[in-house]
Amino acid sequence: MEARSQARETYLDYRTSYDLAKHYRDEVIPLRKKIADETLLRYNGMLLSVFELLADSREQSIAVNSSIEALKDFWIAQVNLEAALGGRLQVKPQAASKGNTP
Repeated sequence: MEARSQARETYLDYRTSYDLAKHYRDEVIPLRKKIADETLLRYNGMLLSVFELLADSREQSIAVNSSIEALKDFWIAQVNLEAALGGRLQVKPQAASKGNTP
């Protein structure tokens, strides 16, 4: 019973960290890139000050750091799940081509 409970808990942690890392990769980072591009265009058109450009750059770096942190948490959760199950996880063929990351 204890092993099953531990496996269930580690799988939920794995799944949560996977979903968060995938969200950053698929939605947050591309959106921050678009925002940064638009901000740069507005700065080049002299519609924004250098301080607004720097603030946007800071926001983009925070998003990238959060994405890296989420990816680190995913890898840790994957290792914990493998330890709870007593072996390596089976990787889908499409995930293997992407380097086994969300």
